[in-house]
Amino acid sequence: MYRHLLQMLTLGVATGVFLAGCGSGGSDPAGQNPPPPPPSGMLRKVGSASELEASIKGGLTAIRSSQSLGITAGSGATAAGVPQYSGTYTQEANVDEYDSVKYDGEFLFVAPMRQQYPCCWLAAQSGGSAPPPADRSIRILETDPASGGATEVSRIPLEDDVSVQGLYRTADRLVAMTSTSFYGSYGDAWSSLAIWAPEQSGIAVYDTSDIAQPALLFDALFEGIFIESRRIGDTVYVVSRYTPNIDGLIYNVTTAADQAANQALLNNVSLGELLPAITINGNATSLVTPENCFVPSGEAPAYPVITSITAIPLNNPAAFTTTCYNDDAYGIYVSESSMYLAQSQPEGTRVHKFGLGAGSPDYAGSADILGILWRGGQADFRMSEKDGILRAFTSTYDGVAPDFIDHHLILLQESTTSAVPELETVSQLPNASRPEEIGKPNEQLYGVRFIGDRAYAVTFERIDPLYVFDLSDPSDPQIAGTLDITGFSDLLHPVSDDLLLGVGTSDNNAVKLELFDVSNIAQPLSLGSDVLGGRGSYSEAINDRHAFTYLADVNGVDRFTIPADLTADDDSYQMVESGLYLYEIRDKATPALASLNAVGSVVVHDENEGVPYYFSRRSRAILHDDTIYYVRDDEVFSTVWGNPQAINGPL
Repeated sequence: MYRHLLQMLTLGVATGVFLAGCGSGGSDPAGQNPPPPPPSGMLRKVGSASELEASIKGGLTAIRSSQSLGITAGSGATAAGVPQYSGTYTQEANVDEYDSVKYDGEFLFVAPMRQQYPCCWLAAQSGGSAPPPADRSIRILETDPASGGATEVSRIPLEDDVSVQGLYRTADRLVAMTSTSFYGSYGDAWSSLAIWAPEQSGIAVYDTSDIAQPALLFDALFEGIFIESRRIGDTVYVVSRYTPNIDGLIYNVTTAADQAANQALLNNVSLGELLPAITINGNATSLVTPENCFVPSGEAPAYPVITSITAIPLNNPAAFTTTCYNDDAYGIYVSESSMYLAQSQPEGTRVHKFGLGAGSPDYAGSADILGILWRGGQADFRMSEKDGILRAFTSTYDGVAPDFIDHHLILLQESTTSAVPELETVSQLPNASRPEEIGKPNEQLYGVRFIGDRAYAVTFERIDPLYVFDLSDPSDPQIAGTLDITGFSDLLHPVSDDLLLGVGTSDNNAVKLELFDVSNIAQPLSLGSDVLGGRGSYSEAINDRHAFTYLADVNGVDRFTIPADLTADDDSYQMVESGLYLYEIRDKATPALASLNAVGSVVVHDENEGVPYYFSRRSRAILHDDTIYYVRDDEVFSTVWGNPQAINGPL
C-alpha cells in the first residue's frame, strides 16, 4: 500500500499543471541597469540585481492551478577506505554521503534520533519495551575491535529543536548537517509554499584533534530547507531550497485578487528581504549574491523558490561559495566532477548540470527529458555519470490500458555544437531500431544500478524481470539479457564484475536476498536466494542504503549485514523478531560456484526473557575485523562474527 501511495503521489507531480508567473516586480526607474545577457541555455546568469528581484517577485504573484514542490527523502559501491572495516555505503566510491552514524576505524560517531515521530507504537504492538529517552547529543565512542568493546569518550550537545540530518568525518573534522525540521513523509501539506518559508538548515564543523573535547570551529544556519549534501575531498556541498517569508503574503495564489494583493505588498519589499540569509557564528549575511545566480531563460518561474548549491571548504568554512537559480529541485545526483539537479515539469523532468571543482559550482547546461526520475527512497540510483555522459532511467505514466507505464533509458552529454550551455541526447531506449520495452506491461521500476558499462534494472508486477543493459557503446545502448524470477529487488549491489546481489521483497512480501551470476550478460542466472520472515516483514536497507553494510575480502569471503523486522511465517503479520542478519558470499572468484550463505543474527532482547526488543527506527552496523558494532536507534551493541549471540551492551 505504501508503495502504491508513493506512486500515486509521483504521478500527481508528473502530470501537474504549472502556470507561469504574471507579475514582474522590481523596477529600474533610472534605466541605468544594463540589459540582460543573451540566453545561455535553460538557465541564464542574471544581468542585474533588479532582474533577480523581478524574477522572484514574479513567482510570488503567480496564479497556480496546482502546486507541488517535491520532497527529497533524503536522498553505491562500497565506500573507499581501509578494507579491515566498513564505512558508510555510498552510491559513488569517492563521493561521501552524510549519515547519522560514522566510523573512521577508531572512533564511532552516533547522532541522536530525530524526535518528530512517536517512539513507542511498534513497541506496544509487539509487546517489547520502548527505547529509553534520547539524549540530545552526538556520542563519540572509542572502539576496541580486539576485545569487541567501545567506550564513550565525549559528547557534543545539541539544542532541543535541532535534528541532525547526518554526519561527515574527515581526518580531524566532524561535520554535522542540521535542520530545524525533518520531512520524512509525504502529504498534501507539503505542497503548500507557506510551509517552506520559515525553516532553517545548518552545518557545524568541529575540530576533533582532541577527541575528548571537540571544539566548534564553524557554526552556520542558513534559511531554507535542506535538500541533499555530498562531500568530495575536503569540500562539503549543500543543496537547499528557500521560499521568502513575507508577512501578509498570500502564498497559495489562486485568484486575480490574490495576485493584485501580493503585487501591492511586494512593491515595498527589497531584494535583500527575498534572498536567504546565512548566520555564521552569530553574524548574519546573505547566502547568495545576485551575480552568482541564474534565472530560467525565456519564461517566468513557476515558484518563488531559490535553489542554492553551497560549496564549503572544510579547511576554511567561512570561504564558502554559493551558486543559485530561481526554480525548484526535487532530487540530485553527484559524481566526482558534476552535480545534476532534477525538477518536475508538466511533461517530464528538467535536468540541470553543474560542474564541480575549485570555487562556485559552474552551470554546464540543461535538458528536458521524458518521464519522471524519482521521489525519494533508493531511486536516486536512477542517475549515473560515466565519461561525461549522464545515464538515467525515467518512467512515464499515461494511464492508458493495457500498459499504463513506460520506462526509458536516456543518455545525455554536454553539447559540443550549441552556442549556449546545453545537454543533448546521445541515445535512448526504446528506439526505432531497438523497440523492445523495458518491463512487461504495467510493471513498476524498482532497483536500478549503473556499474561501468552496464546497467541493471528490476521491474515488477507479478514476477521480477532482471534486465541487463550493455552501455559499452553510448550511442547504441541495448538490452543484453533478462531473467524472470519471483519477487523484486530494490537495492542492487555489485559483488564483482560477474556477481550481483539483490535486496528486496519476495512474492509473499517477505524480505528476500538473491545472488546473480552476470558473467554472461546475455544470460544472467540466479545462484540462490534467502527469504527472511513472513508476509509483512521489512528491512530498512530496502529504502535506505546506509542500513546495508558490506565488507569485501575478509578471510577469503565477503561479509554483509541487513537489519530486519520479521513477522511469523503463517501470514498472520504477527511481529516475532527484530535484529541484524549476517551473510557471507563465498567463492566469488568463480561465479558458477559462488554462494549466498546466512551465518547468524544479532537479536537483542529486553529484560523480559523471550520478548523481542522494540522494533528499531534506525539500524546501522559497522564491521571491523570480526567485531560487529550494531546501532539500534540511540543504543550501541557489539558482538563477534563467529558468535553473534554473545552480545555486549548497550555501550
